[in-house]
Amino acid sequence: MSLVSRNSITLLFLITGLILLLLPASSPPLRFLTQVSYFILAPVIKVQREVEEEVEKSIILIENFQDNLRLITKLRKLEERNAVLKHKVESYKTLIRRLEKDLDFFFQSEARYIVSKIIFYDPSGNDRFFIIRGGMDKGITKGSLVVSRGAVLGVVGEVYLTTSKVITLFNDRCSLSAKIESADKIYIYKGGFPEGKLLYVDIEDPVPVGRKVYYKDLTLRVPEFPIGAITKVSFQNNPFFKDVRVKPILSPREVEFVVVFLEE
Repeated sequence: MSLVSRNSITLLFLITGLILLLLPASSPPLRFLTQVSYFILAPVIKVQREVEEEVEKSIILIENFQDNLRLITKLRKLEERNAVLKHKVESYKTLIRRLEKDLDFFFQSEARYIVSKIIFYDPSGNDRFFIIRGGMDKGITKGSLVVSRGAVLGVVGEVYLTTSKVITLFNDRCSLSAKIESADKIYIYKGGFPEGKLLYVDIEDPVPVGRKVYYKDLTLRVPEFPIGAITKVSFQNNPFFKDVRVKPILSPREVEFVVVFLEE
């Protein structure tokens, strides 16, 4: 189409528009033109409205999708947190079970004591010593009795600032006042590996094999915890005393937590 033709059509529309503006609103030509315009533009308006509705739906869908993404992210974080908490709870349960196993014994005592944890064992495998948490900071002193599961493990041999070294019943440096089950006479238990000895047992003293040996606190503050059981009784070169062997009831490697009795 030539430029003149397009200009003519444009001019025609302008003239028609001016005529329509000058015509009364109720004139038949204007009503006819309105009807024709509506007939022509109705599909276009309908399609436009449908497009707008689809756009609105898409916007809502996108917003919902973003909300869902945020919700999913939040749920994942909660699941991760719950997994961590569940792991901690299981760890605490395991710790409580170990504590109950090592400390599930009752005793009446006027002596002060603390609960400690073994943090290092004798690497030689002979269990002659172990290291526990707590030292001068907890009031632990040299000679403090150490027990677990209701049996003697040893005595504190060295005290540091925050840790202590315990000399076990398998160590020949360990010496304790002791008595035999169902008897009142006091002896000395001397440590050794794999068995200790009960010293100064007179020839006349009845010492049956299998009888238990107990720790005896001369101040009567600490209860009489078992040390071990007599495994062998024989005569030695000394004509006045018997050779009595005692096997400790408990090995340090069997436990994790201990009770340390504090000196007054």
